Amino acid sequence: MAKRTILVDSARRELEKHGTETFPMTVNHDDLWSFEGKNVPIHWHNDLEINLIREGEAVFQVYQKSYRVRTGEGFLLNRNVPHSCSSPGNEHVRYSTILVRPDFLYGDFGSDVERKCFQPFLQNSAIPCIYLTGFDENGKEILQKLNQVEEAFDRKRFCYELKIKGLLCEAFAMILYGHRQELTKFVPANLQELERLEKMLNSSSFSVLELLITLSVMFLKLYFLSYSMFKLSLCSVRFLIR
Repeated sequence: MAKRTILVDSARRELEKHGTETFPMTVNHDDLWSFEGKNVPIHWHNDLEINLIREGEAVFQVYQKSYRVRTGEGFLLNRNVPHSCSSPGNEHVRYSTILVRPDFLYGDFGSDVERKCFQPFLQNSAIPCIYLTGFDENGKEILQKLNQVEEAFDRKRFCYELKIKGLLCEAFAMILYGHRQELTKFVPANLQELERLEKMLNSSSFSVLELLITLSVMFLKLYFLSYSMFKLSLCSVRFLIR
């Protein structure tokens, strides 16, 4: 049997689409031994990814940090985060993977759900992933809902799409609420400059020079943020290739 591969471009971005344009989510049933080299090579994509370990122990490499995830546990990867997966003992690892495009959950860009709930997570480089365990009742309920997502997807009964969306929204609401302390501290890039720019434009008196300085600062911050994220991803790729 041919081994599975993950098609990527020169930047290690996965080329395969997950789900369809009208239903942008899917559930895969994976086995590390079905991949070339018995591991999932480093890659990234725009979708959120949730891995539910069914058998064995998996090691996820996210940037330069490793996470061990055991049977019955889960692992949530933020979008655009380079990651790979392997087995510490080169043993069978079977797991289910839920892949979902973020806007399937939050709806319209700029909506309250997108701005208040998902933006602090999706744009937060300090939280590239979240470890999901059943140590408490909240964690058990989250994993239960994610298991129900897999079951609904596999059975595909009438209106299973609606049930899946509801379950995923409930699960993410619980996950994000559980990390509310980190998320509520998040300030989107250039938000302070945007607020200052808005006040300036609403003011009856402001100089052209002051406006140009503010716009220049916003541009430079955005440039250096993008460059820093690119360098961090490049370093992670080099580290994992070695």
